[in-house]
Amino acid sequence: MVKLGIPTLFLFTIFLVALPKTLSQLPRSISPPRPLCATQFALVNYACARVSFFPLPPRTPPPPPPSPPSPEGQKHEHRHGHRHRHRHVPHETPDLHNCCRWLKEVDHECVCEVLVHLPVFLSRPNHDYTVIVDETCSHTFTCGGRIIGP
Repeated sequence: MVKLGIPTLFLFTIFLVALPKTLSQLPRSISPPRPLCATQFALVNYACARVSFFPLPPRTPPPPPPSPPSPEGQKHEHRHGHRHRHRHVPHETPDLHNCCRWLKEVDHECVCEVLVHLPVFLSRPNHDYTVIVDETCSHTFTCGGRIIGP
């Protein structure tokens, strides 16, 4: 029988103990960082909670001053058929601007991750979900189909 020295036996034992640990630790693929969905939703929720969804009616202009009375015999109306068109141009409030800005910053992956829990017929491939805040602000999120298992 061959006599092994204590240092040789010690090194062999360390090698056997350390070998399984290094073989079991395969290099992991580094996945891209996930967006911070809860933070994004909280920002949008805070910004859009300040938007009034029931707009106040526009202020009515003051009535025109009464016209001077005309003499009895000279009552004559003269119309040219002109119409005054009042166009409603939506103006964006600062709260609406912030809501729209933060809505556009939400990552599509966050929205799709939440919407995957909708019924199966809404999980088919390539869905577009549009969020409309008002006539000046809307944003579309595009999601691929994902069906979660039971």
